[in-house]
Amino acid sequence: MTSLLRRPHSFVAASIQRFPRLLILGVSLLSLSFGSACQGRQPEPQQPAYTPTATIKDLMDSIVDPSADDVWDAVTTEISVSGTVEKVPRTDEEWTNVRHGALRLVEASNLLMMPGRHVAQPGHKSEFPGIELEPDQMEALINKDRDAWTRRAKGLHDAVMPVLQAIDAKDPQKLFELGAGIETACENCHTQYWYPNEKTLLVPSDPQSNAR
Repeated sequence: MTSLLRRPHSFVAASIQRFPRLLILGVSLLSLSFGSACQGRQPEPQQPAYTPTATIKDLMDSIVDPSADDVWDAVTTEISVSGTVEKVPRTDEEWTNVRHGALRLVEASNLLMMPGRHVAQPGHKSEFPGIELEPDQMEALINKDRDAWTRRAKGLHDAVMPVLQAIDAKDPQKLFELGAGIETACENCHTQYWYPNEKTLLVPSDPQSNAR
């Protein structure tokens, strides 16, 4: 009887001694779980600090114009007294060169969208005053409505994407046909910011352009 009466007391005492250990273990597990959750949560990505160095004119002269020519000149038909000569990419190397031009062109549109890029170097003047706007006038138009500028730059990007598909399919006829879309995207920008007095050149691919 004596041993039986003592056993519950011993059991209760042992349980009381274990309780702080269980409490500490529970708190430790909770801390580990919370810590793991915090470690698994990725910090919000920060926007990179762009440092535009080239002007828009620099991009046009060094990337946009020569890259567009690489695409347009890939498929041509030359008619002379000697006959008709058709030029199309035939080798893998020729197709690769055209693709490089298209890639440069599509990524140039992203460079044009970057904020903080000036139109031209300080002191640069228009080559055709009265016909073309001066760089400071172009920059004022761009800054007045950045969304419109971005939309037109993206128009160039969107015009080149199907060109890349035609190049990957090695389809010269489709490549030739899609070249007009690149010209349209370029002119929609030029007639708004470069020579807006020549609105008759505008091809209406941007329905909002006539409202501006």
